[in-house]
Amino acid sequence: MQSSKVSTKYQITIPKGIRQKIGISAGDIIVFDVQKDKVQIEKLEEFYEKYAGSIKVKEPVKAVKEAREGLWE
Repeated sequence: MQSSKVSTKYQITIPKGIRQKIGISAGDIIVFDVQKDKVQIEKLEEFYEKYAGSIKVKEPVKAVKEAREGLWE
């Protein structure tokens, strides 16, 4: 088990061995999943792969279009 100290700005450094093992690079986006007193982290791409298709919407094309338009506002 590896550890990291929380800074005064509540930042942590992910240990090199863990970064290498799960392929985290500078600029990657990390998703945090909190369950009781534990936190699990995943790269954003892996999170999407795991949960893709699990959320149902009535009008998927409209939902995607609105999401894309929201990016440009």
